[in-house]
Amino acid sequence: MISSERALSRELWRSYVLLFIANELDLVYTYFGLSRGVFLEGNPWLRPLLLTWWPIAIKVILLAALAFGIIVILEAGLPRQRRVLRALRMAITVYAGVLVLHVVNLLTSLSRG
Repeated sequence: MISSERALSRELWRSYVLLFIANELDLVYTYFGLSRGVFLEGNPWLRPLLLTWWPIAIKVILLAALAFGIIVILEAGLPRQRRVLRALRMAITVYAGVLVLHVVNLLTSLSRG
């Protein structure tokens, strides 16, 4: 049973790291795309704040809160851990789709010159 808990704990942290990387790549691609005039920010709440330090602060705070949540959920038992892992995987899937769109937009803009 302990090995199952340990494996789930590792998977939760791996998923967190993947989500963290996806968040940072999203931020980099967004800034790069905006600086090249390739696309507009799709998040209407973030759009007016985009060229300030707020997006970075928001991402850092939310990712820190998620890390704290994972620490708390590791004490909550396997059923809750599995639910959190499913939610993390869904978030990673969404961010993967966003990153694919970023890459497609950037490649399209680079091919146009």
